[in-house]
Amino acid sequence: MTTIGLAGAGTIGSGLIRLLGTTPATRDWKIKTILVRDLSKVRIGLPALAKMTNRMEDLTDDPEIDVVVELLGGVEEAFQVVSRALKAGKAVVTANKNLLAERGPELFALAARHRVALGFEASVCGGIPVIRLIQEALRADHITSLEGIVNGTTNYLLTRMSEERASYADCLADAQRLGFAEPDPDYDVSGKDAVCKAGILATLAFGGYVDFRKVPTSGIDSLELEDIRQAEAMGYRIKLLASARRSPEGRFDAEVGPVLLPLGHPLASIRMEYNAVLIESDGLVKTLASGKGAGAAPTSISLLSDLLDIAEGRARVPQLDHPFLGKPFDQGARGTAPSRYYLRLSVPDRSGILAQVAGLFACHDISIASVLQPEVPDEAGGSLVPLILTTHTTTRARLDLVLASLASEGWGRSVVLRIQEN
Repeated sequence: MTTIGLAGAGTIGSGLIRLLGTTPATRDWKIKTILVRDLSKVRIGLPALAKMTNRMEDLTDDPEIDVVVELLGGVEEAFQVVSRALKAGKAVVTANKNLLAERGPELFALAARHRVALGFEASVCGGIPVIRLIQEALRADHITSLEGIVNGTTNYLLTRMSEERASYADCLADAQRLGFAEPDPDYDVSGKDAVCKAGILATLAFGGYVDFRKVPTSGIDSLELEDIRQAEAMGYRIKLLASARRSPEGRFDAEVGPVLLPLGHPLASIRMEYNAVLIESDGLVKTLASGKGAGAAPTSISLLSDLLDIAEGRARVPQLDHPFLGKPFDQGARGTAPSRYYLRLSVPDRSGILAQVAGLFACHDISIASVLQPEVPDEAGGSLVPLILTTHTTTRARLDLVLASLASEGWGRSVVLRIQEN
């Protein structure tokens, strides 16, 4: 029999409890203790015999508990629970992407030192077994790149904007009403959620710690319906991508941000709240994993998968060569990889502005491929107006010099999206 200590009894914790109660393989398992922050809160559906506590020692120091499942969220409190459990020789399962992205090297070092398993399949892409895919199915191959739609909220918003021609504000309001977006959506729409997941996946794929705090990140909160229209008129679809790649020379590059994908790209057709990760490798060339990326049911399935591995002796105990313990990658300076770009600039509505903008691009040796200045009402004269353009192949470093020059002129905020060709 497996005895579990559960830290956190929210939506995901309740989902795991329900799943444990309906899975034949876990009929003899027991949730002995549940750690919560507020003992006075009324909770429905928890095991009748489970002890409720607000003391983490009741989980981490109890010799009868075999596995601690951490679902608290956040970093500091979760780190205290997980690290103490590992030091006590207990296996741990977590869905906490923030914890692993930020404190992963410390936790995997503890797991290796105390020879216990640390399961984290549920930390990225909910029910999609992408971590298992990288760590097990592709361990004999050489991964060269990965890119994925790893945040369901942003994909839902972009799908609605594309298919219904609805504004960002209207789609966000619907997503919040349906529970796809939080009341404060910044963590999702700014790319912060996706970059934590990118750090975890890139670490596992390339064998060295990738610090998410050093990955260039942008979100979709500045996008407008006009950007969606223009991208699709050009034969592209906008998706928020987390991507990382390693060149044959060993150069590492990673980024998170909205990208113009060709309509035929495997990720361009991923709709609504679904997630997908495309992995390129020498042997299998392209491997695509797609499915439900969030929610109580998908996340609980991944948690239970890790728990079953631990209970049945299949879980991998981290060794000193674990990717999170590998030498951190030199993530270098941003903007060395060549690419094309889409830009929507806010420029003064006056004569000669096109020539001035073209001159700034020419000064930095960037060739403009196309220009569009949407018409605005006559009464808008003298204000900032949109100017949409695309570039031929250049580097982000050069483009940033142009953007800095525009900013020094006091012009409005720019939208910059990478154009992916294949």
